[in-house]
Amino acid sequence: MVTLKDIATRVGVDTSTVSKVLQGAPIRVSEAKRSEIMRIAQEMHYQPNAAARGLRLRRSGAIAMVVPTMTNYLYPEIIGGAEDAADENGYVLFLVKQSRTDPWGQLTSVVGQGRVDGLLFADEIPEPDFFERLTEFGIPFVSLNRVAPGKGPYVVLDDQAGFAAQASYLVELGHRQIAFVAVRPHSYLAQLCQGYFLDRLEQTGIPRREVALVQCDFAGDGCEATADEILALRPRPTAVATASVIVASRLVDVLRTRGVSVPDDISVIGYHDSPVGTWPNPSVSTIKMPSRRQGHQGIIRLLQVIGGEKIAAETMEEKPEILERGTCRPHRATS
Repeated sequence: MVTLKDIATRVGVDTSTVSKVLQGAPIRVSEAKRSEIMRIAQEMHYQPNAAARGLRLRRSGAIAMVVPTMTNYLYPEIIGGAEDAADENGYVLFLVKQSRTDPWGQLTSVVGQGRVDGLLFADEIPEPDFFERLTEFGIPFVSLNRVAPGKGPYVVLDDQAGFAAQASYLVELGHRQIAFVAVRPHSYLAQLCQGYFLDRLEQTGIPRREVALVQCDFAGDGCEATADEILALRPRPTAVATASVIVASRLVDVLRTRGVSVPDDISVIGYHDSPVGTWPNPSVSTIKMPSRRQGHQGIIRLLQVIGGEKIAAETMEEKPEILERGTCRPHRATS
């Protein structure tokens, strides 16, 4: 059986250093050394004694990922990354659907009763001052979403780069009549993303006033009305960008029922990636963000918070990837 001492010998550090790094406890150690310890522990298939660890630290060895719904097609990537990180650090990850009636009582209960050691929020928080209340009660948490300026410790995607890439891609294809489907309701993050897209278009010479703005639920509910609103625009857009690959997928299907060819008549591009993007024919072009890596990093940072560290707000540095499938094409001017 591999011990902490075995890992410490391989890395060339004290056993206590290895112990604190693997526990996510506060310790001054370089990121390179921390990564080496984690790598060696994984290579040696180190398995902590969960029972002894729980008694020593008075912790449950479990983390709760909080989601508002179980039906979001984007969660599997984030959850997969979080599961990997939890497993690598000897933790169990639970998925918790937040209560609609009493989210505060529900989530503080699972932590207060010792069932989990901390909370990872995958999406919107249930009420405006939720993070302030968690901080006041000393409950460890990390958010994977920006809910307001400077609210809570978070690990977020570089949406500015993502929506700039989306806008630039359409412009490079020759499109100037562009519509943007924003997320409804218009949250703080939704406003940021819309702004990033419009800023990039303006930098390429397309003023904000020339960009048609429509809205749709993130899951694409009401997409029929959104499609009709787009088709009623004059001049009609030659390209439509969405803040959700799910909306893009449903929009492609609805446009087809309206007699519109995608991408011959209108190009459509989504944001994020999910298996639903491959369901329509043609498959949906989209901007793939490092969601799996985000889930992984969210757990790492949460373990540091559980260990007593104060973490800074973090934005994922990986560049967005343009997945060119079948719903975008160069614009062809018509007479």
